[in-house]
Amino acid sequence: MEGQAQDCLNVIEGQLLQGDPDCLFRGVSINSRTVSKGALFVCIKGERFDGHDFLADVIDKKVGGIILSNPEKLPVESGPFVIQVPDTLKALQDLAGFQRKRFPLKVVAVTGTNGKSTTKEMIAAILATKFKTLKTQGNLNNHIGLPLTLLQREPSHEVGVLEMGMSAMGEIKRLAEIAQPDIGVITNISEGHLVQLKNLKDIQSAKGELFDSLTEEGTAIVNADDPLVLELARSLRARTVTFGIDQPADVRASEIESKDNLGFQFKVKLFDKTLSIRLPYLGYHNIYNTLAALATGYSLGIQEETMTRGLENYQHMSQRNEQLRHKGIDLINDAYNANPRSMTEALKTLDNFKTQGRRIFVIGDMLELGDRSVPAHKNLGEEIAQSKTNILVTVGKLAGLSAKYALAGGKIQILQFADHQEAAEFLIQEARSGDCVMFKGSRGTAMEKILQIFIENKN
Repeated sequence: MEGQAQDCLNVIEGQLLQGDPDCLFRGVSINSRTVSKGALFVCIKGERFDGHDFLADVIDKKVGGIILSNPEKLPVESGPFVIQVPDTLKALQDLAGFQRKRFPLKVVAVTGTNGKSTTKEMIAAILATKFKTLKTQGNLNNHIGLPLTLLQREPSHEVGVLEMGMSAMGEIKRLAEIAQPDIGVITNISEGHLVQLKNLKDIQSAKGELFDSLTEEGTAIVNADDPLVLELARSLRARTVTFGIDQPADVRASEIESKDNLGFQFKVKLFDKTLSIRLPYLGYHNIYNTLAALATGYSLGIQEETMTRGLENYQHMSQRNEQLRHKGIDLINDAYNANPRSMTEALKTLDNFKTQGRRIFVIGDMLELGDRSVPAHKNLGEEIAQSKTNILVTVGKLAGLSAKYALAGGKIQILQFADHQEAAEFLIQEARSGDCVMFKGSRGTAMEKILQIFIENKN
């Protein structure tokens, strides 16, 4: 974003403390380390940092302007223009909403319990074949990350693909107020973020805030195989485009073939057209992500052949069924995050992986499940007991609970460890050529650290 101090004053509830209304800025930042000369610096108070504490640094970097809530922290009365507001986060969000409406832009918003980031990246790859595309970087999908993405938009951007995450009711509603999506995608709804949201119905309602935000001119991309998503779509004002595998859908996959650890090949009936898709990635759930992306591309008028080419440009995201090979051992890094449904999908992926050796499942705790935490880990253990897993390695107390119930099956070797180092040392000694080792856990457990130690030390 670029503009004048007056643009900010027109949009946010603020008072100009110093500088002139016609002072210019280019770019918006909340990071004192990376803010550029001439940019607008917004002082955000986070859990660990307060932007007000770095005002001297950003003034030294010759920023164009500052938005703050506490003027007592301002070290000098010179340099950039300064606007005081009651709430700097709201100011950031309001500026993002202004920038979204400033120039024509089609916005696609993506949410769901699993697959948000992958689906967002697939959609962006398809749309980039026809449009200048803005997209959420990484998983900057919250009340700060989404506004920062919109503030990066330029007049030349024609579409934006924005990921929306949430942990409480009302959060997606607020993100949708800022982004005003034309197309809303809900990948699926299952257990996750149950600390503030107490049950699956609450999660459904919170995710449904995206569909609720769509106007009659909007389009909802609906997972026909997910009853909770399908239920949300029944009372929409917006047009719906459904996708799925098991149930009838506008965009439906069939003739699915697994290609020996190299992904999937399948047909897609796209309304009255049929496409052949080659998906070179593990994880059956990625077929659903692909279908959602195709449904979105179709809704924006992209030709079938062009969408297929766009999917070929998709760059697989790290730590999402990422395949590596070390010393003849197949390693699957799915350590980005975990919840009950994604753990079940990971177990299926491991079961279906063709290997000459053993299947080793390395898991950490599933976090943010609230009252469902104990039964969810119990259920996971029972699923592991029925799987093709040969060795289960756990780190953490909750994962240890899964180990207890997996042990009851009587056929799996179980190892429980207190930390990453101990687990890695076991794998270094035990894993051998021909084995397949999969790593999975919630983000807070950082299970990829075990993989890193293993690769660095396995000879």
